[in-house]
Amino acid sequence: MDIKLTEKTPAITGDHPIVIIGPNGVGKTRLGVSIVQNNNAERIAALRDVEISDVPHQTVGQAKGEVRSSMNRTMNSHWQRSNEIQHLMSEILADDRELAVQYRDEHLANPSDEPDIKLSETRLRRIVKIWNRHFPGRRISLDYQPVVERQIDKEVVTYPIAHMSEGERTALYLITRVISCGKDIVLVDEPETFFHPLLARNLWNDLEAEMPNLRFIYVTHDIPFALSRRGAQFAVARSEIEVDVLPPTSEIPSEVITEVLGAASFSISASRLIFCEGRADSLDQAILSAWHNCDNTAVIPVGSCQSVRECVSVFREQNFTDGLEAFGYIDRDGWPDRFLIVQNIKAHQVSEIEGIFALETVFKALAKFNGADENTANEQFEAFLKEARGAFSDVNLNKQILTRAKLRAEVELKALLNPIAPNEDLKVVGAAFEKAEPEGGWQNYLGKIFTEEQSRLEASLHGEPREFVRDFPAKSYFGMAAKHLKLVPEKMVEALCNALLLTDAEADKEQKLKQLRDAIVPVLEKCFWSRRA
Repeated sequence: MDIKLTEKTPAITGDHPIVIIGPNGVGKTRLGVSIVQNNNAERIAALRDVEISDVPHQTVGQAKGEVRSSMNRTMNSHWQRSNEIQHLMSEILADDRELAVQYRDEHLANPSDEPDIKLSETRLRRIVKIWNRHFPGRRISLDYQPVVERQIDKEVVTYPIAHMSEGERTALYLITRVISCGKDIVLVDEPETFFHPLLARNLWNDLEAEMPNLRFIYVTHDIPFALSRRGAQFAVARSEIEVDVLPPTSEIPSEVITEVLGAASFSISASRLIFCEGRADSLDQAILSAWHNCDNTAVIPVGSCQSVRECVSVFREQNFTDGLEAFGYIDRDGWPDRFLIVQNIKAHQVSEIEGIFALETVFKALAKFNGADENTANEQFEAFLKEARGAFSDVNLNKQILTRAKLRAEVELKALLNPIAPNEDLKVVGAAFEKAEPEGGWQNYLGKIFTEEQSRLEASLHGEPREFVRDFPAKSYFGMAAKHLKLVPEKMVEALCNALLLTDAEADKEQKLKQLRDAIVPVLEKCFWSRRA
């Protein structure tokens, strides 16, 4: 079953759900209306009139006509509430009554024959069974005066459908619409509205299973719900006529789907995505968002170094987003240089992003911002550097040497084993694996790695400040930098970010921030991607 979301997007084949994501105001509703019109689908609107009082007595034909008329009005005036539910209920009741008569007549005419299941498993019965499954302790009875029975302790309370909760009525409406769908495709706008997240997931799982021949398109800004759709293919709405279709989920690692879609509201106007390590409240996000303070750039923290690599790779290599570029930042974290050389990804010039504050120019600029003169700023930096270096002696230094040696061996071992190819004869593969050995043998190789990393770190420890902050973990001396600057860490970060966010229009009134900005930007330009897309 092919679905085209826009004229520019290729048809999406298959029977899996499609989930269109985007924030409020981007044009998802108009996009959804267009998709329905171009794919001969039905649409369940987000603006739903789910008030149900008495159901009018009508014939099936009368009710069908009223339903079609109501749904056409909703399509043509999508900003108004849909109001087809009472007529749809009337159609279902009239249809149930006609099928009951037909069931009786066929049974009387052929009492020994098995009745057609379609005569007994009516829409009404299916709707009731589904609704009852999702609201334990309650039973709905659909008639021209529908009611709900609810057991509270040992007492059974009966109330009309008009007195149902918003969630109960919404569930009834959605079940009724889906079970009554007369097309091959249904588009549901905001399927999670008025539901607890667990109820939303379970209800739509149930409806998808109940209607296996119906293809579902969901339009939502609720990321957890979007991610709950099993086997779904995702698209990001950019406007009412533009949508970026992501590859099938089988082509993207699950953690990438989670991280990218978890930040989906970012990218509606962005033409450049910057992936970094950390989480939404991390230092990486704060500093890089201040640096890339640009409407066309979105900074997305995705956790680990490996997640950064995968996100950049997916967005770069799959070519499923026109005009959208992806770049990344990763910490050095003791990895050898060859591991850090990845196209479109920058390894920080410091071990971790906290090391930005230990760069000599940045540190001294912050010292002056906080009131120090030139001499005092120099003294503060030398005192900080002495304490920071002093933290790495004896066992702490040994730990860093061992860590670097292990990481280097890990990378080089993979390179050594990569040339071994599969073979029909497993013994051939095993022999090749056993013979894989570095030049000079394992003992010489491992000893050489350890000695080289020891020499490297000892040189960095006593060498230029930039070498020290490149090779030694910055989290160990981040707090020391703040202490010597006579700032708490939060204020140190705040000052740097405020300086990066300062506009030229604001600069005349914020001279201290301007001086800080003008001092640190030339340094950071050598560390980061271009500030603006």
